[in-house]
This record gives sequence, C-alpha cells and structure tokens, in this order.
Amino acid sequence: MRSAMRNRLANVRNQIRTPRVTSDEEVLEIAQSLWSQLDTPLSLGLSLLANAGQIEDLLRVEVQPSRYLDSDYSLFRDDVQAVAFLKKMPLKTSIDRSAVAWKKFLDCEELCRQTNDRVRQYREGSGCSPAVQEVLHSAQWKISRWLGELDPKSWALRCRFGPGADLSTKGPCVSPYHKLSRLSSTEDFAEGAAALVFSHPSWARLVHGIDPMESNQQVPSWFDIEVVPGNKLVFVPKTALTDRSIAIEPRLNIYAQLGIGALLRQRLKRNAHLDLDDQAPSQRLAWLGSCKGTVATIDLSSASDTLAKELVRELIPSPWLTAMEWCRSSNGVFTDGSGVKHPIYYQKFSSMGNGYTFELESMIFYALALSCAEICHTDTSLTRAYGDDVAVPVEAVALLEEVFAFCGFEVNRKKSFSSGPFRESCGADYFNGVDVRPYFQKEQLTHVECLFRLANGLRRVAYRRNRFYGCDGRLKRVWDHVVRRVPPSLRSLKGPFRLADRFTPPGQMDVTSDDSYLAVNLDEAMSSLYVSRNRDVQRGWHFASAAPTSRHISADYGDLAGILAYALYAGRDGISAESSPHDRDGNRKVPIRGEGPRRLVLRCFTPEFLEVGPWV
Repeated sequence: MRSAMRNRLANVRNQIRTPRVTSDEEVLEIAQSLWSQLDTPLSLGLSLLANAGQIEDLLRVEVQPSRYLDSDYSLFRDDVQAVAFLKKMPLKTSIDRSAVAWKKFLDCEELCRQTNDRVRQYREGSGCSPAVQEVLHSAQWKISRWLGELDPKSWALRCRFGPGADLSTKGPCVSPYHKLSRLSSTEDFAEGAAALVFSHPSWARLVHGIDPMESNQQVPSWFDIEVVPGNKLVFVPKTALTDRSIAIEPRLNIYAQLGIGALLRQRLKRNAHLDLDDQAPSQRLAWLGSCKGTVATIDLSSASDTLAKELVRELIPSPWLTAMEWCRSSNGVFTDGSGVKHPIYYQKFSSMGNGYTFELESMIFYALALSCAEICHTDTSLTRAYGDDVAVPVEAVALLEEVFAFCGFEVNRKKSFSSGPFRESCGADYFNGVDVRPYFQKEQLTHVECLFRLANGLRRVAYRRNRFYGCDGRLKRVWDHVVRRVPPSLRSLKGPFRLADRFTPPGQMDVTSDDSYLAVNLDEAMSSLYVSRNRDVQRGWHFASAAPTSRHISADYGDLAGILAYALYAGRDGISAESSPHDRDGNRKVPIRGEGPRRLVLRCFTPEFLEVGPWV
C-alpha cells in the first residue's frame, strides 16, 4: 500500500472511534424527509402525527394489503415503507414495554394451560374433531420417522456453548474459555451435566483444578456444580410498543440443549428435506403465492411462548422426549422493576433462549402443515415451515387453522395472507410478484457505521423499488440527508455492493453490502481518497472500511488446565487455538462480549464492483 494512502487512513481513525451524540429527533427528522418524498396520503398523515408529538399513535398505524387494488403495488409499496421505517425503532414513549411484555407472557402461559387441558382430554378420547385427530396422528408418525433413533454419542458430540449469556455469566465474559468453569445446571439435569463434563478428561481436570501435567493424579467422580431451580425470564427490546421475552438458561442445560437442536436440524435436513439453514424456499413460496394465489403464508403470534408442554409430549417420540425433558428448565423466575421475584412453573415446553426451541417448533409446524396438505389432497411441495413462518397451499388453510386453534397457536391475522396479491415470509414481501420489502430503522445513529447502514439500506430499497434498473430518485434526497451526517473526511469510505443471499424472482436480483462503508457504484467510488487499483491481479480494487474490532482479554496462563480444555474445545469445532490473537507478551487472547474500538480496515475486492445504476 502506498504511503500516501497510509497517511490518509491514519488521519481519520480518531473520527471513527468517536461515538456520536444522538436523539430520537434525529431519526424523526430523517423519517420526515422520507415521508415527504414518498408523498402519499398515509405518509403525510404520519408526518402530521410526528409534528404533533403523537408518537404512540404513529407507531400503531398499520397497512392492510386488502385495501389496495392488485395494480396498486406502487402505492402499497410506498405506504409500507412509510409505516415500516420507525416500526422497530425503540423510540422513547410513555409505554412501559416490560409491563406490556410481562402481561403478554402471562396470557401465553394461560393459553398453554388451556391447551394442556385440551390435549389431556384428547388422550381420553374427547375434545377433538375427527379431522384434527387425523392430522395429529399423521404429524406424530411423520416426526417419529424423521427423527429415528436417538444416539446419545451423536448428541454429546454436538453439544456446544452458545455465543450469549447464561445464568453463570458475569459481565462480558461469554467465550467458551470462560464457560468451561463455574458450571450451573438444574437439579434434574445435574447427573447429565456431570456426564458431559467427564466425557472430556481435560474438562474434568479443569473443574477439579488438576494440573494436566499430573497424568497419574486420579480425577474424582464428582465435582461441585451450582444447582439452580430453573432459568431466568428477562425482556429485551423489540419495538417501541413492547419488549420480547427470552429465558436465560443454566450453563450446562443450554450446552446440552444446543446439542439437541443441532441433531434435530441435521435429521430434518436429511429425512424431511427441511433445511433450516436456508430461508430461500420459504421466500420462493411467498413470491409464488403473491403471483398465482396458490400458496398462503401464515404467521403465528408468540409461537414459542404458546408451545404447550402436553402437545410436545403428544407429538415427540421417546427417547427424544426424555432427552428434551431432561435438559429443559421446567421452572423459572422473573424479577420485576421493584425487585419482587415471581416464581414460574412453565405451562409451555420451552421458550426462546432454550437451545432447541427453534428447531422443535419448526418441526412441529412443518409436520402439522404437511399433514393438512396431504389430507386435503393438495400439492405438498408448496408446504414449508421456518420457525413460525408457515407456507401451505390455500386449500389446506382452513384445516390448518382448525388444527392450530386446537394446539393453542394463535394465527397473527395482520401478518397471515391466503387471498389477495400480498404474501410475506422469512423477510421477503411480495405484492403481485413485486418485491416490496421495506427498510426498518432499528437503532440510534451512535457510530458512523450506523449511518452507513442506514444509507446503504435506503439505497438497496431504492434499487428494488425501480425493479432493479437504477435507483428510485425519490429516495435520493433522503439518502443525501443521511450521507451529510457522516463526517466529511469519512464520506470517502466507499465500496461495492454484492449479490444478496436470498431468493429473487426470475429475471431480478437483489443486492447487499458490508455496512462498514458507503456502498456505491464504481464511478462514484472513484472519487474516494481510499480506493485504488489492485496491482497484484489483473482486475480489482483496494478500498477502506470502518469496522468495530472484537474485544479480547489475555488468557490466564497460570491456569494451564483451562488453556488446554479451551484449545481442545476450539479444535473440536475445526478452529485452531493457535489462530487466536496474542497479546504483546505472546499470551493467547480470548474473545469477550461487546465491540472494541473502531478502526480502518483496508480490503481487497478482486473481481469488480456490482453496479446498482444511477438515481432515476
């Protein structure tokens, strides 16, 4: 790299590292610019609500596709973007979001209790229509065939630590290095937790503090473990109107749960042809439903919170059910804002935070939907489930809704569509085959990459709005408004778009970008101070980006057992422990949660820039 570029890069590092002072008014000002450019009756109404300070009323506005003509995709797309821009933004309001979420949680628990009673009656031969009974029998048989036998060894090999917090986490220390010690478990799973630890001799030595060099020292058959009554219910931001409930699990429970989740995912892909690593099939069905009306997309309200335990016990075969019951948390605790602890005995089987909830609910919804499609003699290839996003032939919708009602699942009428030209699934929205997915602003603009993310998101939407031929010029004023907020010396951090990894309709394509720079076309990038020709290959370019660094701390090399256990754990996942960073003294460093200081990174993009065309 030339010295002139090195000097230019060094001059802007401090500006990248400095956080921005932001407020709700800044985002509202950008929203006002967007609404004025969209210029529809709905967008102008939103602008009036914002000017009047009626933020809660603004956030409650909904767009109903049934009110638009099939040919009104342009107006519908504009209205959806106007409403969606602030829909997921945690703006300050007078609403107690945690209180709303706690009430919703209690409502879901009551719904699960009613479902449990219905399923018990069903086992006694009452409370269920013949059609629903046939579907449940078919779904039970399918799940048993998909799962096959549970191999304990395969389960143990897939157990792993997650990237987030657990009940034993303190501060930002969430890496496997920190999680290999200070272990916690529910009382029911304590023996299983011990078995998992002792299946790895280096881990067993670590928890007993035995020097790994002392190969002759016998490892005791038991160790001290923190036994906890269950998980901890907490709420995290979802929208400005409500929070989302999640459960923080004991450390070894989540370790085992993630193993079951990985095993479920593998069996579903191999035996049910349901790949939970790929959302494109669900997106394709949404597009097909919007074009031909043959596919319905169904969304469920609080799906994981309404997965009643008796329903799972009815559908899941042994010993899979035994394994899931063994490591789940049947109890929990919630501490409210005044410090009062509320004990919980769950009516649901598992919640978000459990390591296998996503795979379990996907499998159950897919089995129920597929059974309904078969019983209705429709095309089963039009059936799909990804979490609570379900696609099913329209002929099977009535039966599926009857089954969902019996199973205690509430269909979200605002986000479920079986008629008309609109469908949505897995982050893809189509109106008569036209991609109308809006951009959602979800964060305060605290760093320069937040501005890059907003500007790039607006330009991607502008590209889709023009049917992938240039960018909609009506959004250029908003895009310019955001770019002007970037410090002048950082506006030259420009780079390429790339193809998005999602389904796109025939003859179309979608783009994405790394949001640590301003994504532009090649001719725009050439005005940058930080883009240069790559001399090592025939074609290609160097460009700079502003990216947060990961945070690390030095490992305690006085704890040789911990280092060895961490190296073996990392090596099991195909990660070389030698590849981890080191400090100045040569000691290995381990990651901790959170972002480190921002820095400039010089990248080499070898083939070519992906053009999105001019503003037209």
